[in-house]
Amino acid sequence: MNPRSRTRYVSIMWWGWTAVCGAVLSLAGVFLYLNPQIPSAETYRHVRIETPLRIFADGGQLMAEFGERRVIPVKLADVPPAFIHAVIDTEDKRFYSHSGVDLISLVNDAIDLMLNRGEIKSGASTLTMQLAKYVSLSPEQTFFRKFKQMLLALKIERELTKDEILELYFNAVPFGKRAYGAQAAAFTYYGRPLMELDIAQLAMLAGIPQAPTAGNPINGPERAMKRRNLVLSRMLEQGSITQEQYDIASNSPNTATVHDRDLDIAAPYAAEWVRQQLFAKYGGDVYSSGYEATTTIDARLQDVATKAVRDGVFRYDRRHGYRGPVAHVDLPSDPSSLRIAVQQALVPYPPHVGLEAAVAVATGVDSFTAMRANGEAVVIKSDFYKWARRFVDQNTRGDVPTKATDVVATGDVVWLKQLTDGWALWQMPDIQATIIAMNPTTGAVKAIVGGFDFSANQYNHALQAARQPGSGFKPFLYSAAIDAGVTPATIFMDAPLVFEDENLETTYRPKNDGSRYNGPTRLREALYRSINLVSIRVLLQVGAGDVIDYVKRFGFDTTDFPRNTQLAIGGGTMGITPIQMVRAYATFANGGFLVEPNILKEVRDMSGTTIYKANYPIACDTCAAKEQAARGDADAPIAAPRVLDERNAFIMNSMLQDVIKRGTAIRAKDLNRSDLAGKTGTTNEADTWFNGYQKTLVATVWVGFSDHRPVGDNEYGSNSPLPIWMDFMKVALQGVPEETREQPPGVVTMRIDPKTGDPASPDEQNAIFEYFLAEHVPTNRPANPVGVDADAKEPVKPIDIF
Repeated sequence: MNPRSRTRYVSIMWWGWTAVCGAVLSLAGVFLYLNPQIPSAETYRHVRIETPLRIFADGGQLMAEFGERRVIPVKLADVPPAFIHAVIDTEDKRFYSHSGVDLISLVNDAIDLMLNRGEIKSGASTLTMQLAKYVSLSPEQTFFRKFKQMLLALKIERELTKDEILELYFNAVPFGKRAYGAQAAAFTYYGRPLMELDIAQLAMLAGIPQAPTAGNPINGPERAMKRRNLVLSRMLEQGSITQEQYDIASNSPNTATVHDRDLDIAAPYAAEWVRQQLFAKYGGDVYSSGYEATTTIDARLQDVATKAVRDGVFRYDRRHGYRGPVAHVDLPSDPSSLRIAVQQALVPYPPHVGLEAAVAVATGVDSFTAMRANGEAVVIKSDFYKWARRFVDQNTRGDVPTKATDVVATGDVVWLKQLTDGWALWQMPDIQATIIAMNPTTGAVKAIVGGFDFSANQYNHALQAARQPGSGFKPFLYSAAIDAGVTPATIFMDAPLVFEDENLETTYRPKNDGSRYNGPTRLREALYRSINLVSIRVLLQVGAGDVIDYVKRFGFDTTDFPRNTQLAIGGGTMGITPIQMVRAYATFANGGFLVEPNILKEVRDMSGTTIYKANYPIACDTCAAKEQAARGDADAPIAAPRVLDERNAFIMNSMLQDVIKRGTAIRAKDLNRSDLAGKTGTTNEADTWFNGYQKTLVATVWVGFSDHRPVGDNEYGSNSPLPIWMDFMKVALQGVPEETREQPPGVVTMRIDPKTGDPASPDEQNAIFEYFLAEHVPTNRPANPVGVDADAKEPVKPIDIF
């Protein structure tokens, strides 16, 4: 080598080593600068995949899912090999041989970097680098982010095995449509788990992460199909599938559709109640931490409750008349354009709560034809629309329609319901109803429906609607009276009362429904017939102040309770929610204990560890709860406080059973059970109630309008809420044996004269048995019925009822 060549060689070597040293120093500098900015690879062993909150019924049925991301964790062992090959063959075919960074891909990225002046367009990365991006780094394609990605990938590869990386990747990658992870994507696009998908569908999923929003098979079907076929060709090249499999899969159509997470049970009001409790307990992280909550809800009873409420609301709505079509559209004269016009008109009215919107396209004398959104024309015969008398107000309807045009016109958008024997005209109700059913021993809520339709009105009437309870409050007044010495046989005068007060411009004359009066009436009869004037006289005898103090034991907040005669009939300023009412009636059902209504049973974190377990008080006197507590057992059940003498509860239960056997709820005898008890309630034409129970289940039903509109003069607790309660209890109590309550010590049974309430003589033919507290057994005939002046034999005119 001549001197000139040698000098040139030395110069090149010097500059080469200088460049290498400079590059090494630069890379070292970049590493020292960026390394503190990236997380430790150890964190990937404990990475938390954002998983939504799931709420389950007591039997494990899914009720709801809350969270922005849909995530269904999957183990690598449950991922089909074909899907693993699809991902690796397409995204990172040297996955099992590199250490986190693929040098060949790195060269491609470097070229991309130079050509695009610092921006990387291709984004070619190993699966480990992609995992780093999805879990820890921002999505923008810049040099520093890319370098961070490589550094973090190298760290991850040193910390995790290849299989651990792959499993984490399959659970963290976004697939569009809120689906994160391969299993969630399988359910989102195909409604089935990964293991049940064919090769074409697996290849489709494998191609989505490159562009999860624009390239998924719903938003960008053409782009998704091209990507799917690319995945299939890569699989063929790598020998992961055969030519025959490739030919079949590449010619398969796009079968993806959006599948929302199927719920096992529809219980939106219950789920929302639980969500609120969990948010209050754990904050906003509850939506992404993978918590699973188990409730006390019985899936079977919840379904029955939902159906009972909807059927009851529909019954009320139909008997009050037809409010007219939903909308009206002008139909085209060209028959060929009719179907498109109908479809467009029905877009704002998707099928809902068992109803389907349609457009009337022709009317006849005794029928009309309506077109559904699918283009099918159905005929609605007169038997299925003659109910539709025109609604005037809550008490008035128009004439019975004699022809179809009395009800609909061509172009009307109407609601239809498919019955077993044909399509019927229907309408969407605007009245509300609620039911809440609870185990009276534990307070566990078994079913709750807070309104007719949660999607239209999220207001939970069962928990939030404080309304006048009407006659449903009378049992608590009568319980106070029995505690004060009144007996079920005590005679009160059912006759007009006049209240005179100098502060009133006119006298107040309370009356019974229908203004009918029965004269001397036993307390038991007054309750099962729901006689207002007797209830007022009971209040006068016991005293409103004492009654208010007494009823607090049932869990009522009496702050706004009226201190006048309205207290006796559940009116005035009283406001009680259905959940408060069902709790109070549970005290009669369980023999005198105040339990706490509860719905949240257990909460588990993502690992399955129980982080909360409910322990609410249970109704018992000599149960295991007290025994365990006495032994110092930390997990012992809590005994609920006894708030009512068991003798009082027994007598009240017998009186409430008579409400069903012979009183205002007599139609409930159709259930053919002797162990049912309850009370109807109707208030100022605005609210109707039925509160009833069997020893194992107590349920309250309320029917009314959210805005306090009158429900109608002919609506009572016996014809709106009671049938809902019956529909529910008929199914809920199937297989539940009838309960016979044992008469507690201190309760005496005696034969009495039903007309006078006095002890019957031995030869009395019409005598009946009655229960008495031992200390209040009648021994002689009273001077005169309570509420009648001994001399005038006329109603008293009290001014102060305290």
